[in-house]
Amino acid sequence: MISTQTLQIGVGASTQRDYILAVKEAMQEARTTIHNTTIDLTIVFASGEFAHPNTLKIIKDLVGTSAIIGCSTGGVITTAGVLRFGIAIALICIPERAHITTADIDSVRIRSALKAGEELGEKLVSKFSGVTRDFGLIFYDGLMAENWNFITGLQEKLGISFPLIAAAASDNLEFAKTSVFHNDRILQDAASGIVFGGKIMCGFGVEHGWNPIGKPRTVTKSIHNVVYEIDGVSATNVYEDYFACDLERLKKETRRISILYPIGMPLPDEKEILLRNILSIENNGSLIFQGNVPEGSSIRLMIGTKESCLEATKKAAISAQQRLLGSPCSLVFVFDSMSRNALLGRDAKKEIQIIREVFGPDVPIIGACTFGEQAPLESINYKGKTYLHNQTITVLAIGG
Repeated sequence: MISTQTLQIGVGASTQRDYILAVKEAMQEARTTIHNTTIDLTIVFASGEFAHPNTLKIIKDLVGTSAIIGCSTGGVITTAGVLRFGIAIALICIPERAHITTADIDSVRIRSALKAGEELGEKLVSKFSGVTRDFGLIFYDGLMAENWNFITGLQEKLGISFPLIAAAASDNLEFAKTSVFHNDRILQDAASGIVFGGKIMCGFGVEHGWNPIGKPRTVTKSIHNVVYEIDGVSATNVYEDYFACDLERLKKETRRISILYPIGMPLPDEKEILLRNILSIENNGSLIFQGNVPEGSSIRLMIGTKESCLEATKKAAISAQQRLLGSPCSLVFVFDSMSRNALLGRDAKKEIQIIREVFGPDVPIIGACTFGEQAPLESINYKGKTYLHNQTITVLAIGG
């Protein structure tokens, strides 16, 4: 093994139909910029067609003892753009002074999301004795119930101000099956994670680009992610009044309304507004969201455009770059909401172009379109607390 004093990273992608050829092509491309013979970490993002054990077995055979982590996605993000079908692989060799550890947790429903987060956090912390923890990267089943409690459990063990970036695995908006990867395992109802330490630098930015419309309202009855009443009347009245239509028409427009007009929750002491997508509109006038909406929350209707989304992309990339504090960037992770990607359509490739303009054309990019993102917001009083987001773009830059 050739020792290294800095991060070495190679990224490759493939759209070959045969999974063996696809893995070999992506690996060959990634290897062109790696000088070490031993890989420490392999990160994989793959469309659903490649999310099966044979894919990981081929990768494992090629990377040896390297830890493998990643998830399925409805859109594989690469330097060249977003692939609806394909696989992307990042090979990482860490400096001798650095340290990484990976772990997974399955059977989340049996444990509860909160308990699963605590157990995964404990596994990751237990392997980090005596080494400074820098940041964590987590992947979880995009169909996980109470995913907001999962992040709470992680924070119980890793620390509420520990920089934690998480992405929910996705499919092609069918909400049928999503998977996370860890070593040779393809897992559902599960999560996998990695913690980096030894002064590996990270910078992150999270933005959405949606703006509030209409007056502030108050959630007067909700349980977890189900909102029954807003301002004392059926939750759907907010949308029925705004669109001047009845419940049946709203239900037919659920996907369009969810993408273009989510709700926003301003948070005390935070600069950004959290977004919540609508998963379904119920006959009883309730709204089911893709994240928790606590009773008593102040909310706003939000509206987004392609232009505002792209402006947010630039803000997220610049924020990530600035938080590197002058360290050169070795790799950029991008986690982009599937809903946001659907709004942008063909213009989604412009997000990648914007990020490349910020970091330079030679910095590799890899990532996934997600069913939810978890990342810290820039707080007025402190930095670090992680929240569950919908419809954001999260940019994570690493160097060292």
